[in-house]
Amino acid sequence: MKSNRSVQNHAENGSLSIPVAEELIEEALNELAFTQDPGLVRALRFLAPEGYQAIVELCSENGRSKRRDASADAWSPEFDEVRIYFERIEGAEAAPRVVRAQRAPAFASEEEDGEQDSALPADMDVRVKELCAALAEAERGGHAFIALKWFRDSFLPRKAFRWNQHPESRQSVLAEAIQRGVVLTSKIANPKTPAYPTTTIRLNRAEAGIPEEAQRFQPVDVQGEPVAVTIEAERGIE
Repeated sequence: MKSNRSVQNHAENGSLSIPVAEELIEEALNELAFTQDPGLVRALRFLAPEGYQAIVELCSENGRSKRRDASADAWSPEFDEVRIYFERIEGAEAAPRVVRAQRAPAFASEEEDGEQDSALPADMDVRVKELCAALAEAERGGHAFIALKWFRDSFLPRKAFRWNQHPESRQSVLAEAIQRGVVLTSKIANPKTPAYPTTTIRLNRAEAGIPEEAQRFQPVDVQGEPVAVTIEAERGIE
């Protein structure tokens, strides 16, 4: 994240970009944790949960993130929307999860489906499996890493699933996959915003029941002497 002074300079110059505007909102939400206003205290659980940092995205009406080089003036409260989610601060304890009485296996059996909390979609197992298949496909693309935001907001919407065209649905399925342990997260340094490293994801193939990718090239046995011996013989080396 840029320093407060950098953000303030952009604001004073009237040249707010989409990323700077998002940072302003993030700072405002994080500052709410210190409010003494009794009318806001009850809302802090949702606006500034303890141990978490707010991540804000200014989105168009179709749910896609605004272009990073666009002006903040391109965002309209009449037609567009703001997406807010939270990432746990390193070292902080995870907030309790109340949608289930106990953690379910990575993929529940048909008998266990009836025991799952009704707050989750009935086809959540199918959705998680589809997400895992999509992540496996993304990993085969040769990327150095898979950024969580890129996978969720750019790669997933291209797939022909019933649930992936809404940002809230994509986020909930991804969160469920992470909760089940079939998708693992980590962070790598982001040179553009050192204070906020990039969250990356990878498929936990053992938990997801997806075998490791086979080697693209397999060694081929060659009949006869080793090549080195043949070359030495041709050069007259004994």
